Amino acid sequence: MGTLLYDPDCGFCTRSAQLLARWPVTCRIEPMTPARLAELAVDPARAAAEIPFVHATGEVAYGAAGIAAALRTSRADRSAPTGRLRAVAAALLRLAGRILASPGIAPVAARVYRWVAEHRHELPGGTAACALAPAPRVSPGGPPGAPSR
Repeated sequence: MGTLLYDPDCGFCTRSAQLLARWPVTCRIEPMTPARLAELAVDPARAAAEIPFVHATGEVAYGAAGIAAALRTSRADRSAPTGRLRAVAAALLRLAGRILASPGIAPVAARVYRWVAEHRHELPGGTAACALAPAPRVSPGGPPGAPSR
């Protein structure tokens, strides 16, 4: 079973994690802590910018790929009272996860994810704590942080 880690200091991230937890995903959804990041061998700097999903194998997918991996864990018990509806929802979530990870869509999903991550403090539920540190600017042919021409 995989684990999706979210930023508990970000209101947008917390609300998104709560929404995902109501869906029929079978992965664990946990707040990021330094101890948990170390335990799961997740890069803390990258996790600060992109949500990490840790597969059962220990492989880590970040950002849109992490969201896609979490969606692909969707399963539902058809024998439960609402099982049939949840099974359909789970199938649609798995399909969405496969589409997000497909070669033609993954680069677009990564760009959309990056935009959302950069603007999460402006989105519903977002707070100042959600803002990411600005990425260093790179001038063409220069080192990171060099002035643009």
